[in-house]
Amino acid sequence: MKALILGTLMAATASSAAAQVGYPPDRSPYRDRDYNRDWTFFGGQFTAERDPVGVAPTDGPMAGIRWQMHLTGPLYFGVRLAGASADRTIIDPAKNIEERVVGTEKVPLMFVDAALEMSLTGHKTWHGIAPFVNGGVGFVGDLRGANDVGSYRFGIPFSMTLGTGLSWAVARNWSLRFDWSHFIYRISYPTTYYLKTTEDPPLLPAGAPRSFWRRNPALLIGVSLYRPR
Repeated sequence: MKALILGTLMAATASSAAAQVGYPPDRSPYRDRDYNRDWTFFGGQFTAERDPVGVAPTDGPMAGIRWQMHLTGPLYFGVRLAGASADRTIIDPAKNIEERVVGTEKVPLMFVDAALEMSLTGHKTWHGIAPFVNGGVGFVGDLRGANDVGSYRFGIPFSMTLGTGLSWAVARNWSLRFDWSHFIYRISYPTTYYLKTTEDPPLLPAGAPRSFWRRNPALLIGVSLYRPR
């Protein structure tokens, strides 16, 4: 699968370069990106995949900033900082089943990641459009850092990021950027979720996994600003 993806990306990049042959410079659909750095201010919706118990942060609005620089050829390096206000359910495993859900709350989440990005049109645009794929690493953190009544704590898990999207050059010094990002991180449960404290069974059986990897997508739209050379 990895070889197939890599081959597809290489073919796409090669074909985009080959497609420029035969066009007079003033009529080519390809245009050089005459800048090497940009800042993107974005917003959108974070949508988390549900965990087995349903206590981890779920959906909420997301906003942030991204800095990116051109490395070489079709490769770019970027750093992203974002925040989201996500909903989550509070569960008290020491209560009977019908009383365990004790409420909901908003969770302030912070996302930090660094990524490599490949533009499928190289350091150029095609009719102003530059599709891309990217991947990186970082972390996600609950800014409060406190345990709830059931001893659950989201913490600051390591994350991997995968994404795709496109940039659309609207003017000489700014463009629109559309991202479909995926934040992959692990949800861990406290020991209290596996203990029997009432006549009802515990939240999870003793042999159940203590942690789960989840893929959590976000649809983001931003404005990228740059200074042409």
